[in-house]
Amino acid sequence: MKVKVYIYGLCDVFYDGYYIQGIKELYKDFEFNISKFPEFQEETFAFIIEDDNYSRKIIIDSIDSAQIDLMGLEWCDVYGKVNYNTDSLPAKDYQKIVAIGPSFGVKIWNLFETLYHWAFNFIRFKNSIVNKRGFAANYWRQYKRFRLNKYNLTESSINEVFFLNSIWKKENETNNNRALFIETCKKNKNIDFEGGFVSRSNGDNLGYDALIYSKIIPLKTYLKKLKNSAFVFNTPAVLSCHGWKLAEFLALGKAIITTSHYNKLPADLINEKHLLYAETEEEINKAIEKLTTDSSFKRKLELESRNYFEIYLTPQKVIKRLLENK
Repeated sequence: MKVKVYIYGLCDVFYDGYYIQGIKELYKDFEFNISKFPEFQEETFAFIIEDDNYSRKIIIDSIDSAQIDLMGLEWCDVYGKVNYNTDSLPAKDYQKIVAIGPSFGVKIWNLFETLYHWAFNFIRFKNSIVNKRGFAANYWRQYKRFRLNKYNLTESSINEVFFLNSIWKKENETNNNRALFIETCKKNKNIDFEGGFVSRSNGDNLGYDALIYSKIIPLKTYLKKLKNSAFVFNTPAVLSCHGWKLAEFLALGKAIITTSHYNKLPADLINEKHLLYAETEEEINKAIEKLTTDSSFKRKLELESRNYFEIYLTPQKVIKRLLENK
């Protein structure tokens, strides 16, 4: 019997298209389905691999929170968790949970494929789709992203730094860390800094108005500037999660300055091997000096960050690790 792959038909193809990409690379063919699955919360990402002698039920939980979906945990054989935190583990079945690390939004279909899958799945599952507008929007948002192969290691600037990030209403620590990095860069005469915060849609920038970046740039320009940036800055985002940016930075092979992570990764990111940890203005300045004066060290970080991505975080590697977990 040929291996059959079934993906839960109400999944969010924008947030979890990354994992569909991994399934595509490994199995080529798959089927969207809801009859083989329980009535999950809409946008749960679940899939089943089966043949005559084998069946494996997988959940991938990419939500910002470290909380576990107990229904999904009970149903599955393996539960992949982006924001894995031992403080939030349930008393039962926690052995099923695997830390898979961060992902990000990628384009997995061309325009025709996007419209085909959206229309076909909408017609088949429309009676089960709660948010029909959101269901359609996620297919379009997926199409507006870049293919994974656009995220590659390239030559970066010596001293040009680009940084652009959001202000979150309830995430004071995230906002303060980002503000500290912006302010530190602006004061550093050895770098040419561009960027700041993106203005909030309601105009309430929570006291960070002086750090707002007024230009609106398309995603293509953003990615180009990010690739050129001498280094980048990461800090845990909403609910202390591994944000998309960490995965993007590793995929791009960037030299990363970061604050400490709250959630577990598939393998530790080691200071001065994969990236540089910095919590204070003094530590950030020290990291900046190291990266702008020691080109061989910076290149080593870039190669190691990309290497980490290739070993642990590519879509195919994530799916393989979940299937191999016993």
